[in-house]
Amino acid sequence: MAQRALVLHRWDYQETSLILDLFTEDNGRVRVIAKGAKRPKSPWRGLTQPFMLLLTEFRGRGDLKTLTLLEPAQTSQKLLLQGEKLYSGFYLNELIQRVVPAEAEAPELFQSYFSALQSMIASERVEPALRQFEWQLLQHLGAAFDWHYDADNGDALTDFEWCYFIPDHGFVTQARDDQQRAYSVADINKLAAWDVDDESRLRQLKYIMRDALSVYLGEKPLRSRELFRSNTHGNRRTKGAE
Repeated sequence: MAQRALVLHRWDYQETSLILDLFTEDNGRVRVIAKGAKRPKSPWRGLTQPFMLLLTEFRGRGDLKTLTLLEPAQTSQKLLLQGEKLYSGFYLNELIQRVVPAEAEAPELFQSYFSALQSMIASERVEPALRQFEWQLLQHLGAAFDWHYDADNGDALTDFEWCYFIPDHGFVTQARDDQQRAYSVADINKLAAWDVDDESRLRQLKYIMRDALSVYLGEKPLRSRELFRSNTHGNRRTKGAE
């Protein structure tokens, strides 16, 4: 049965084919070979790009499936991401590729991803959608942390003025060293309620999400961040993917 999917990435395969990394609604992240997709008369030509909602079917039992159906979802069109939004979309794709296990069911995360793309298109600000998806990704990974209590001893953060974030642990009220970034508990309470109208708080949220995801991303740099920097020649910085 056909299921909704979006292309995360694609690679050339031999002379006429492509390998696609798909994020599917029912089967999670699946890698398929699209035989003949590069031929001029292929019905799949033009459909193997990111940010287009598709219907897909595939077969096979190995790590590399064979694509048998690829067509636009009903009334679907490519989600037009440009500039900062485009690089932010690549960032989301890379996050999924790097941390979501292959063929692990993730229907809620699929919807969160698609909603994030739609939100970025509809809004002038990309960061709230990115930060929300990062939080939903952490929840999917079982790595969500508590915004209200000290992860060391369970004390309410509201009893303190400042707190610190420890990756893969949570907020604490005692810093591990003098290099740790301190966060106002008042700001953390507002972030917990998803009050992200203030640019300073939104920046803090980016730091927290980045630290939380670093456990899963490891030390290898994200290509989407490097791509943005190389294409802007250092003239401006992204507020989202970077």
